[in-house]
Amino acid sequence: MFVSLVKKFFLLALLFRSIAVNSQNIILILTDDQGFGDLSYTGNPYLNTTNIDQLAKEGVFFEYFYVSPVCSPTRAELLTGKYHQRSNVISTSQGGERIDLNQIIFPEILKENGYKTALFGKWHSGQQPPYHPNSRGFDEFYGYCSGHLGSYFDSEIEHNGHLMKSSGYLTDDLVDQSLNFMEKNRDEPFFIFLSLNTPHSPMQVPDRWWDLYKNVHIKEAKDDAELNHTRAAYAMIKNIDWNIGRILAGLENLQLNEKTTIIFLGDNGPNGNRWNANLKGIKGSTDEGGVRSPLIIYNPKITSARIRNIASSIDIAPTILNLARISLGEEKYDGIDLSEFWIHPERNYDRYLIQYWNGKTSIRSNQFRLSSEGKLYDILKDPSQQHEINNSVKKGELEDIKRNWVNNFPNYDKLIEERPLPIIQTEIPIILPARESKFVGDAISLSNRWPNDSFIDNWKSDDEFIYWPIEVYEDLIYTPIIYYTANEYSLGTLLTIEADKTRVQKIIDAPFDPVLRGMENDRVRRAESYVKDFKKLVFPTIKLNKGSYNLKLKKRSSSENGEINIKRILLTS
Repeated sequence: MFVSLVKKFFLLALLFRSIAVNSQNIILILTDDQGFGDLSYTGNPYLNTTNIDQLAKEGVFFEYFYVSPVCSPTRAELLTGKYHQRSNVISTSQGGERIDLNQIIFPEILKENGYKTALFGKWHSGQQPPYHPNSRGFDEFYGYCSGHLGSYFDSEIEHNGHLMKSSGYLTDDLVDQSLNFMEKNRDEPFFIFLSLNTPHSPMQVPDRWWDLYKNVHIKEAKDDAELNHTRAAYAMIKNIDWNIGRILAGLENLQLNEKTTIIFLGDNGPNGNRWNANLKGIKGSTDEGGVRSPLIIYNPKITSARIRNIASSIDIAPTILNLARISLGEEKYDGIDLSEFWIHPERNYDRYLIQYWNGKTSIRSNQFRLSSEGKLYDILKDPSQQHEINNSVKKGELEDIKRNWVNNFPNYDKLIEERPLPIIQTEIPIILPARESKFVGDAISLSNRWPNDSFIDNWKSDDEFIYWPIEVYEDLIYTPIIYYTANEYSLGTLLTIEADKTRVQKIIDAPFDPVLRGMENDRVRRAESYVKDFKKLVFPTIKLNKGSYNLKLKKRSSSENGEINIKRILLTS
């Protein structure tokens, strides 16, 4: 119902087009908020990223590789091989991160062609089926669907849709899961998307790595908060490098070195004003520093090379399909297969790349960048974008490309308003998280302005309520479970779930009021919400009628001093 017949036929056609036996394993490693300058290989004076540097020296290193300024758009481009606008990925939360279902993502194609597929870590491309990782080509999912978590120690994550706690430090645990998957599937082709959570905030890292940087003087830091933020980021990156060493050792132990290609990159610029090869901008910017990332493609059979042609996140999907010996078929990609670049590294390829975020569009050619402010820079001579140049011909050419691109997506930033949460028949529990809720009332709010790890707070008045816009595709019966906290004055409060013409109710019969946590592991004060534990409240079953409407959560308080927080509603069949 949710995947068109055209899409099904396309995938089936690719299955029969597959060239030879798919013998090449692929590990795609994506770090979160690690910029171009966050490697010793790219000149960072504070870091010693031995294992990543080894991959760069012995593999193919792309000097001018570009991603989007923030998380979800980059992930959409990696997975589809197309600019994120074509997937309607317009934000990093509240439904705007979902990749449209009419887009085929390459893990689906790999799975159809015999690969065992796994995602370990951050998804950030849709929470509910059919947007969930297990609905989009991944046999195994161990991670989280939001933009970030509030704790990296014993984190609350999912395993194939079921909520659980991770073990220890999350980055280490994700690599443990990857190593186990490699061993389990050593005799058949596998694809691992290792989408790491670091060095994204909260800035939490074990003492072993923090102790390496806690006393390091960093001249770029303007104050103590920025100093400790940078120290923590470098400690997290050092941990990433150590974990990549574990992956390399695991491949060697399994004798899979020559059968495995490793691809390493970051999802946007650095999440702070730290050393970044003198590039202008950080995460969120469409300037060089916000969108330039290291890209490394490593396989012992590929001759090492340093590529100066521009490349992009839109190129990853067609490149991976080529490595897997799968024909691209008739699907129209914005990206290209990058293998031509290392086969013929001496050739120059004339192309243009587009970076967009928050109403700002920047264009990059092999030599120039037209900034979002309309200024032209020669990046090969001026990577810091300090000196605007006067070249009316080249500027006019890039302005035309920018104008045509923007005109192709006139209502792009407004699409989020038209996307209710899907409710379908599935074995995967359906999560309606706080971050995707809406409110009626002036006081009720999320616990933090950054919604991804927030809970519903300040719900005091019975005149206020919470709702989730949903689209139910057929009549279904679910058991709702609310994750809540409530102080002692909330005992006896009546909670009501309303959905179209049906409703179910439950009384809070046990107070549960834990303290906020997370700060005990922070190396610097966070901007995001702190976290706490939540208690389950199981409701009677409810019938969800086919149609589009709001699922509402209301309350009738037992006391004016009651305080209730809500983390999510879980719908189980």
